[in-house]
Amino acid sequence: MDPETEGRGTEEEATDDNWISVPVLHGAFSQRITSFAACLTGPGPKLRLDCRYQNITNNPLRYEITVQRGPEPQIIRSTLKPNYFSEKYHNRASMHIERGLVQLHLERYNISDLGLYTCTLNIQHDLVDRQSKTLNVQKDNVERCAGISTFNIASSWPLVLLLSLPLLQAGGFLYL
Repeated sequence: MDPETEGRGTEEEATDDNWISVPVLHGAFSQRITSFAACLTGPGPKLRLDCRYQNITNNPLRYEITVQRGPEPQIIRSTLKPNYFSEKYHNRASMHIERGLVQLHLERYNISDLGLYTCTLNIQHDLVDRQSKTLNVQKDNVERCAGISTFNIASSWPLVLLLSLPLLQAGGFLYL
């Protein structure tokens, strides 16, 4: 007897195995956290946590951002547990939410804010109940957030100008 069909009785029973895998395929295209990253912005500095997700429904999103430095995690912001938050972060944390992005801004970021951050998402009536990703934020591994401006103070715009000189000459805009 063939090893793949061993233990199966009829052709009808064999098709039941294919039917069982269909929900798994749908689950692969439902809610999914694609990335969770941290960076520093502005003066102060301000810690920004980007929890990016993929979703194919218009169902309402619920989220929770926590940090753990000891035995118990502290909730920074949550819609999973409304009105439940750490007093330490109440006046320092703000959220920016758009489709595909849950973003936490933590004002006056300092060494006491280092720890293991977790982003938990729940989209009601989705096939996946909740999904979480963690990120270890340490002093050495947090970079400045990337800017898109050519004239950003932290960038070297004179170098960009110097490298664009041949293009300006080729276009007839500059004669040297």
